[in-house]
Amino acid sequence: MNKLFTDTLKMGFVANQVIGLRLMKIATGGAHGKRESDLMVSEKLEAAAEASLAAAMCMATGQPHRAAERALAVYAKRIDGNLTRLSKR
Repeated sequence: MNKLFTDTLKMGFVANQVIGLRLMKIATGGAHGKRESDLMVSEKLEAAAEASLAAAMCMATGQPHRAAERALAVYAKRIDGNLTRLSKR
């Protein structure tokens, strides 16, 4: 449980960085801002579906205690990827 807590806390900090970077990109407007806005929405839908599937697979395979960890891992991977992408300049 302690690892889940620390992973969630870390993801929260990284997510805040991604939110700030995305808002700056969207605020600039133009094609890049529009693309980022569209990407943000589609990524959220895809991540939610993937995390739900990961949690459901844990439940179906008799590992319900790992469902939250697996779902969180999906979001963390996507958030880390977005931070890397948005930090490039």
